[in-house]
Amino acid sequence: MKKRILLAVLCSLFLLFLSGCSNPNSLQMDLSRGYGDNLKLLHLNASSQKKGERIAAFSAVVQEAEPLDKPFSMFAYYPDYLLEITPWDETGPLTVIIDVNGDFIDFYYPGPNPTESPTLYRSKTTAEEFFLLVNQP
Repeated sequence: MKKRILLAVLCSLFLLFLSGCSNPNSLQMDLSRGYGDNLKLLHLNASSQKKGERIAAFSAVVQEAEPLDKPFSMFAYYPDYLLEITPWDETGPLTVIIDVNGDFIDFYYPGPNPTESPTLYRSKTTAEEFFLLVNQP
């Protein structure tokens, strides 16, 4: 009888311990060179507060942006980066194609319809700030 009670208490403690665990890989970010090169420069997951903050800083590059009044044909033929953050929100992952255009960061969201011309955006983050973020230790 004592063994059963001890086993029940230990199982309860174990389940309580597991319920406090989180999934650090639930928020992930990949930054690849170019679009289609598949050369991954960064892979981060939110396993620490510092990594989570860095992912948030990359997402701020995209969130703090304004649409450009410029045709898509003016976007770089060979963009510099592919940024993917999963999961982003309830609508799914965030995927953007980024081009460093002088002092500016321009990007677009690739859509499901390749014949449709996407909207270009310019980030409020400067190219220098973006490079510092990419090259952070």
